[in-house]
Amino acid sequence: MKQLIISLLSLFVVLIRTTASAQSIPAADSVQTQQQSAVEGLLQGLLTYEDDGKTLPVEFASVALFRSADSTAAGGAISDETGVFRITGIAEGSYYLMVQTLGFKDFIKKNITVSTTKPTINLGTLNLTETARQLDAVTVTGQKELIEYSLDRKIINVDKLPATLGGSALDIMQNVPSVTVDIDGNLSLRGSENVIILVDGKPSGLTGLDRQAVLDQIPASSIETIEVITNPSSKFDADGAAGIINIVLKKEKAEGFNGSADLNIGTRDKYNASVNLNNRFKSLNMFASYNFRETRRFSYRDNFRDNFNNDELRFLEQRQDGTSRDLNHNLRLGFDWDIGKQLQMTGSILYRPEYDRDRDTGTYRYYNSNREISQLINRISDEEETGDGLDYVVGFRKKFDKPNRLLTLDATLSTSKSTQVSLFEQTTTDVFGSPLTDDLYQRNNRLNNNRVGVVQLDFVEPLQNKGKIETGLKYTNRFLDGDFQFENRLGDSPTWVPDPLLSNRFVYDEHTTAAYTNYGKEHEKWSYQVGLRLENTSLITEQRTTGEKNTQNYTYLFPSAFLNYNLSKAQKMQVNYTRRINRPWVRALNPFVDISDPLNIRFGNPDLRPELINSFELSHLWYGKTTSLTSTAFYRATVDNVTRYRRLRDDGVTEQTYLNLARSYSYGLEFVVNQDITRWWKTNGNFSYFMATIEGDPGVPDVLTQSNRSWSARVNSNFTFWKGFESQVSVNYRSPFIIPQGEIQSFFNVDVGFKKDVLKGRGAISLRVSDIFDTLRFRINTFGEGFTSSTTAKRETRIAFLGFTYRFGKQVQQLQKERQQRDGGDGSPGGEDF
Repeated sequence: MKQLIISLLSLFVVLIRTTASAQSIPAADSVQTQQQSAVEGLLQGLLTYEDDGKTLPVEFASVALFRSADSTAAGGAISDETGVFRITGIAEGSYYLMVQTLGFKDFIKKNITVSTTKPTINLGTLNLTETARQLDAVTVTGQKELIEYSLDRKIINVDKLPATLGGSALDIMQNVPSVTVDIDGNLSLRGSENVIILVDGKPSGLTGLDRQAVLDQIPASSIETIEVITNPSSKFDADGAAGIINIVLKKEKAEGFNGSADLNIGTRDKYNASVNLNNRFKSLNMFASYNFRETRRFSYRDNFRDNFNNDELRFLEQRQDGTSRDLNHNLRLGFDWDIGKQLQMTGSILYRPEYDRDRDTGTYRYYNSNREISQLINRISDEEETGDGLDYVVGFRKKFDKPNRLLTLDATLSTSKSTQVSLFEQTTTDVFGSPLTDDLYQRNNRLNNNRVGVVQLDFVEPLQNKGKIETGLKYTNRFLDGDFQFENRLGDSPTWVPDPLLSNRFVYDEHTTAAYTNYGKEHEKWSYQVGLRLENTSLITEQRTTGEKNTQNYTYLFPSAFLNYNLSKAQKMQVNYTRRINRPWVRALNPFVDISDPLNIRFGNPDLRPELINSFELSHLWYGKTTSLTSTAFYRATVDNVTRYRRLRDDGVTEQTYLNLARSYSYGLEFVVNQDITRWWKTNGNFSYFMATIEGDPGVPDVLTQSNRSWSARVNSNFTFWKGFESQVSVNYRSPFIIPQGEIQSFFNVDVGFKKDVLKGRGAISLRVSDIFDTLRFRINTFGEGFTSSTTAKRETRIAFLGFTYRFGKQVQQLQKERQQRDGGDGSPGGEDF
């Protein structure tokens, strides 16, 4: 729609010029024109442009024909949505053609002759050159910036992050504005962990079942961009208090056969490799990719707890040392098929086997009130998990004769199965090593069988006077079946005895049906969009071991409103409002008792209600020649806030579960700036400040009511010291911020990365070091009725990766052209090639 508006403005300019020229035609020329009009000539052609190696049509461009002798107008047309234009009724003579549309250089084609012997002229393909920044996504054409902006999202180009090369999606998230990643891989956006993760705009088995941890399985080399949508419209699912993070995977767009291969080797046994292949011919595009990742990491956790009301078990000191090994493969096959000019079909399948093993050794010391050791516990755990999954995706995209009318149908199905075996060995002695209890052996067998299915239908109808209606339907089913069987063995007994108190089979079956409609309209400087989404959720959770069943059925309306005002071509303002929901996830609902740390156990609450969130944003975007600045004020209010609650038992064990609080508030300011300091030095940074308040119901423990202020800052500096060589330094700081019953202390880290183009742009060598000063550790202070606790946790974060990337096929030619333009057009390679 916006391209149509731009093109109509261009046509208006051309028509003014045409009219002025026509008014100056001498009478004699008019007579001559009439005499030549016996020839009804036809002029046609195709307008295209190149975008990331793919040839795309130039829609709705104004095409004007002028006589060569006096530049008087002889006809005109507008290219259609396929880029084709036709000018009819042309008299015999010599002409030149001019193509004009905003965002492209004027194109002139000379020496066009129409005669009685050749009345029809086919100019073939005319390739236009982009020159302007797009209005709906303020980016510079040519070399991509690290962060781009559109009206509803920030777009992070992963290839511009040398500090994440060789890493995973989790490493990239640590460089995304407003996003924080903790020691366990949990994401938070503007202080909230309630974030929805999508892959290519759709739920995926990669993130639909264990949203945070599995991000460590997606190699950075397979990711094109990361999109952050903090206030999604009614078109998107209402899930997620903080918004949506969309991971866009790479898929080559160039014609012919293309591909790339990546290999990265990291310190202390870390490896990942990927191959991406693409073959585009005529109406069919086929793609395939394979990713392999193996990682070994160490970690430790120190915890100190003061139990006020227990003199015998007054002080607890815990030390856990662990190592983990993660091994996974991702094999993806797919196609894009242009069935006709107006119908496209897309399909893909992803197979993802995985293997994980975690080994931990823990030493727990209890002291009495006199600081004398009263109990010593040694615990060894060994957990091994194997599994695989399949993702199926199919989609249809139907265009119509009416420009910008569009119908899409998408369906996805993600399945996964896994088996986990956990072994625990525990001894309890006094200070002299004498056993206080029999040695305890525990075994846990867990079988998971999960399925996530989605069907979505969307329709876009353009209206007169720059209006548009979007509407759609969506159905989602999440079925998760986890069977946990616990067994105990005491002392020298060879017999494993089932433990019915810890065994549990939990089934989660959720059905969500949604319908939405959005109406939008554009004026000269104003544009707005209002929408309404209706969602009905039916949820059944069943403990099949005990026969207990919980059902929930609720329906909510989710309105959204967006208002944009263009102060100028370089400045925009936007205010928006959305209502959202956060449904408790299966871990929060499952009453299964996690005893991996027997002194700090965890279990879910099947009676949790969903959170409802009202979110407001006011944003200003300013884009200068070398500087861009986005400023955002936000406010988020939540009712029935789901939070963790931890309490101390009389036996010195803490229990953690989940409760619904009355409400919580969060508001603050966020700034994102991009600055080109010199031609070889570019920086971008973001700063967030927010106030968070948590309030409990009268029946909720007072320890859950608190508030504080927090801020975070991140700066990325990108250097291009000479042609083909890039480097990046990333600095991240987060001030202390509250969590339920506690506070996470500040943390700080610095990442560096280097990338050197070789083989005339076909290859690249990269080196990155994460957390170069080894400062990234998490310190958490918590409190509750009868205890205070302080924890320091760290996993291996200072890691060096050496990588090599090789590209082949027709895309290399396009990349070399872009590189020459970026380096000044001399065509010389950057530095020495290997």
